[in-house]
Amino acid sequence: MQKLFNLEQLQHYMAEGSAQVNGYLQSGSASVIWSLFDVQDELGITGNIAEIGVYHGKLFILLCHSLRAGERAFAVDAFDTLPEIQGIKTTEDQQRFSAENVRLNLEKNGIHADLVKLVVADSQALTAAELAAEFDASSIRLFSVDGDHSRKGVRHDLNLAAATLSPGGIILADDLFNTICPSLTEGIIDFFREDNAGRLEPVAIISANGPLQTGSPKLILSDAAYAERYKAYLQLLNRTNYSHTDEFLGFANVLILDFQEQPTKHPLDDDVRRAVAEFLNG
Repeated sequence: MQKLFNLEQLQHYMAEGSAQVNGYLQSGSASVIWSLFDVQDELGITGNIAEIGVYHGKLFILLCHSLRAGERAFAVDAFDTLPEIQGIKTTEDQQRFSAENVRLNLEKNGIHADLVKLVVADSQALTAAELAAEFDASSIRLFSVDGDHSRKGVRHDLNLAAATLSPGGIILADDLFNTICPSLTEGIIDFFREDNAGRLEPVAIISANGPLQTGSPKLILSDAAYAERYKAYLQLLNRTNYSHTDEFLGFANVLILDFQEQPTKHPLDDDVRRAVAEFLNG
């Protein structure tokens, strides 16, 4: 699989480019997401990239750095089309929330327009079939859900993401346990109680490692058939920041990744491959 962006470009965005884009992305989350790029490459997981709730594109641009030849990225957001709900009152507000603002941020960070489709829509008004049509009937291997933060809203968006996920795909559910929107966590629980039907399994919780203004914990969900493999790789690739495992959403051994100091992402080398193979075969 031919990568469209090299290691230096990814490192540059994480170290410098992301600082020029407004939004929420903590270093711990970025480190673990980078590990997910490596794991999907290693396992040959194919598909496209998507995010619901793009804001200015800070996380979305990072996800785009995992693109391979033939893949595209889909950004789903209402942008500036719901001013009363979004609190858009001035021309400056409108510019900040516009799709054009995201296009400019993508361009500044070397993400060409032909790699990205901006879907200007309220995800709550979309059915799974309608979203699949927007995605040109393609499946998604890495899907960030960061849109409507209400209980019903996040449940709806998780169902959209699950319906379009590739075999072996990952969903990043944002703002778990966020005190600003506590009902969001209830929505995730509702999804697993009522809708999941064994499709997804929680793999890891990425703890917050900064002030609330820079983001909250993320929950990593995977295609259930691939959950043990993701856990094995992530525990090793992020072993400096691995804390323990715990039960969550009815599943055992969900990784808890904590960040007391600067995150450390270890390489996926032959030692990791051997350790994962021994664990899975043991």
